[in-house]
Amino acid sequence: MVSLIVTDAKHKPLRAVDDYMLDLAYGSDENSFKLTCLPQPEAGALIIIDGTEYGGLVTVRNTDGSVEGPTWHGLLSRRILQPDTGRDYLTVSGAAGDVLNMLFKRIGLDALFTASARHAVTIGSYSFDRYTDAYTGIRKMLAANNAKLRLIWADGRVNAYALPAEHYGDSIDSDLLEFKASLDSQPVNHLIGLGTGELKDRAVVHWYADVNGNVSQTQSLTGLAERQAVYDYSNAKPDELNTETRKKLIELQSQGGVEVTITDNTLSMDIGDTVTGRDNRLGITLTVPVAKKVVKSSGGILSVDYECGTASGDTTSLSGSAESNGSTGSGGSGTYYADGVTITMRNNTFSAVVTPSRVDDVEKTAKDAYTLASNYSAEIGKAQQDSIAAIAAAAMNVASITTATPLSASRNGQAVHITATEATAEGSGLMSAADKRKLDGLDTYALPAATIATLGGVRPDGSTITVNEDGVITAHATSTGNGILFPVGYVVMNTTGSDPANDFGGVWEERPSLGAHMWERTG
Repeated sequence: MVSLIVTDAKHKPLRAVDDYMLDLAYGSDENSFKLTCLPQPEAGALIIIDGTEYGGLVTVRNTDGSVEGPTWHGLLSRRILQPDTGRDYLTVSGAAGDVLNMLFKRIGLDALFTASARHAVTIGSYSFDRYTDAYTGIRKMLAANNAKLRLIWADGRVNAYALPAEHYGDSIDSDLLEFKASLDSQPVNHLIGLGTGELKDRAVVHWYADVNGNVSQTQSLTGLAERQAVYDYSNAKPDELNTETRKKLIELQSQGGVEVTITDNTLSMDIGDTVTGRDNRLGITLTVPVAKKVVKSSGGILSVDYECGTASGDTTSLSGSAESNGSTGSGGSGTYYADGVTITMRNNTFSAVVTPSRVDDVEKTAKDAYTLASNYSAEIGKAQQDSIAAIAAAAMNVASITTATPLSASRNGQAVHITATEATAEGSGLMSAADKRKLDGLDTYALPAATIATLGGVRPDGSTITVNEDGVITAHATSTGNGILFPVGYVVMNTTGSDPANDFGGVWEERPSLGAHMWERTG
């Protein structure tokens, strides 16, 4: 099991992760990774498999929990090697380690990248293509010196090594090497370079390749064996045009491509190594460079696939503007290469064939778009099904709606309307706002005092008036001494024998009693 190290945004190691999914590729294209693990790494973090070439910088965080970003190689490809002011080209020479460190500092990555000075590879005088990305430029520089670039994470930095390129072929057990090969027996062997100038004044050079792929300005293949192409190198003067056209024809001598899968994880090849694939049935033997590594991991188990060479001898990417009129080669048939597209003219009709690398890019984009659209379609379909189910459930659970007076209900499809009637003197209903205001005002009502001009009022005369809850009014007039006034027929008892008339007024008669004195008011 291979653990993955995750750092914080300041590149301080946080944790080692064993349960993760990684898809990483670098070399001729991509130079990026996609990682899914928990917790989700933050933007600016590094993801590292220590002691290997596999790692990179997190620059994208996705809502599905995954993160993406450039690999170490992708970081280099995001920087441009520019010539010094007043110079046509950036030119280097010396020990490979010293050259690499100078380049890392030049592009501002020396804090993360370093190269050992103890390299056996020495760089002769080398001029980079103008404004090339650093990864492509460094690989081409090392390839020109039969070397390759290896990037290894160790001791907290990306260590760059310039190593002699290796060849893998007969040394690989055939049981461990699966490959698909294509052989083009007729690559371009006559390349016409077009440089500065217009029409008849334009610079034109011719370079030829023989049956063995050797390039010169002497033509040996003619007739059906000849295959022509145009290399448009605008604004190039004759000397530069000669150099670049010859270089491009050498590139076009690739006779096919190999797709390699290594089933033995103990064998590791680098970008820039070469591998030989053989098919004895078809008699195909191809030796091509390792162009791309695809690394995948699930649950800490790594698998590595290698892509080598190109899908056909036509695969190339030449930039520039095409010659405005005319055709190339005999019989009005020829080929023009521009930016990864093969444009063929036959019988005054142009047809365009996208090179396999372009097809792969378009196919990948189309597959990604189709997958995304399919996912969205599935989500929309699920939402529609959920909506239909919800409506059905609502219709089933709310089949009928009943109300009581003063409410009434009516249903129109999925909508239910509820109305209420207002109370009147003849029927029940809800209270109106006007009635509510009247009720709110009752708490502040005061019974007016009765006068000749005010009807319905009362005027107490010193008597006590009690209003019971049932509306019965009881009045008690006070005596002359402000005591209680007993009506005729009332009976009182005392122990003093004193006549109650002295206290309450009126006429009282004493009645027989076995105990206290009992008095009855008689008048």
